[in-house]
Amino acid sequence: MSSDHQMVVVDILGAHSRVRIGGAMASGARAFSPRVPSPLASARVATRRHLAPSAPGRAARWARARSDLREPHARLRAVDESYDMGSYDPEMDGYVPPEISLRALKIGDKIGEGSFSEVYRGVVENDDGTLVDVIAKAYKKNVRGRDWFSFYADERATLRRLAEVNCSGVAPFMGVCGSDAYLVWKDVGVATLEMCLSKSNDAEDLYANIADATRSGDVSDVSVAPRENATKARAMVFLKIARSLIEATLAVHEHEVVHRDVKPENVLCVARRDGDNTDALSVVLVDLGAAADFVTGVNCDPSETIFDPTYGAPEQFVKDDSYRPPSGTKNLFENLAIGKSLFGKSVTLPGFQDTSSASNGLSASGVAATPRLDAFAVGLTLLRLFTPALYPVDAMRRARVAMDAAEDQIRTEAVDDAENVSVLEVWARGPGSESLDFALVDAAEAWSLIDGLAAWDPEKRLTLSEALDHPCFDKVR
Repeated sequence: MSSDHQMVVVDILGAHSRVRIGGAMASGARAFSPRVPSPLASARVATRRHLAPSAPGRAARWARARSDLREPHARLRAVDESYDMGSYDPEMDGYVPPEISLRALKIGDKIGEGSFSEVYRGVVENDDGTLVDVIAKAYKKNVRGRDWFSFYADERATLRRLAEVNCSGVAPFMGVCGSDAYLVWKDVGVATLEMCLSKSNDAEDLYANIADATRSGDVSDVSVAPRENATKARAMVFLKIARSLIEATLAVHEHEVVHRDVKPENVLCVARRDGDNTDALSVVLVDLGAAADFVTGVNCDPSETIFDPTYGAPEQFVKDDSYRPPSGTKNLFENLAIGKSLFGKSVTLPGFQDTSSASNGLSASGVAATPRLDAFAVGLTLLRLFTPALYPVDAMRRARVAMDAAEDQIRTEAVDDAENVSVLEVWARGPGSESLDFALVDAAEAWSLIDGLAAWDPEKRLTLSEALDHPCFDKVR
């Protein structure tokens, strides 16, 4: 391929586009911006890629390992660690011994597969013989043109650091199994919000699917209630999910990590024990391979941008308004198949042999990651949660195309009161709006919350902290 050509690689693992402009991509991995502005002050950190957690953390793990070797089962454990670590050197800078032995992990059924990873149910046997149900993710190491280890190492470093600080916003990470063989999480559920949405025809279906996925005491049977009461009851449950998603994303931000890929595929529905020992409806984030960690510098280079064309904040990418797709080619928003995240289904992508049609006039902006990127994605995720017409994946992609068209109208002052109107308001009353049922949004009194989070202008966008103070949540505190 000529160096003048562009190449786009679509990563099913996170269903986001990673685009390098101006040359063939050696690893098929990163999204390089054609222009790189100076990073924000918060992003000016020394890049230390693939860094393990803190030195005290490494020392503590090694101390535990040496202590284990003095136990009666030392001989077997020593064999395990030799098998797991290969030529492990405790003095090696930046290396942490695996938290889980390969001999302790038993792999079960495959529950998901993407282009670059496979996900399994499994069981880990503790030293005392107790068993822990787990989810294990293995990166494929034989994908041609794929630098799998850099992505694996980035996710591993961020997961380990968030686990050390006991971050409540992500799925509970147990550690690495073997010599970089698996990433392992405690099994708290496998149903993502995307799974629940995509198999729902209406709010009643979604309510039932969430109930089945979580077995939460927060989700009761409202099917026998009058229609207006049932709508209100479902709206209150969806508000609990909304609040939990905002809290989970904020918990990640509090530890100086921006997820960068918040969307229903990466939101895991779980039930957590609360103070009175009941199962409270909750969500946690998964798939941190794209996360920007400002403590270690992982994924903080503003010249590398990862965006999802459906949920990505508009400042993350630039559209070439003069671009016209070749005859017979759909635009990027229509053509990209939503793939799988950590626990999703496998989806086959349409082929992109023609690299010029693959880019479809979109390029990375080079904007440094900020919490406002996640706030926008949370807003669109909540819009989909509260709007049954958007439950199908294709409907959400088409909606985003229409939203961008509405933004173009506002920008060219082709709508009344363009200065004060929002993109979602113009979209919601535009062509096809008659098919949109906002009864749940109205029952939850959540329109201003969603509209504020999904503001196209990042300076006008609600922060997640401000979103938590929205009056709609007063009903579910």
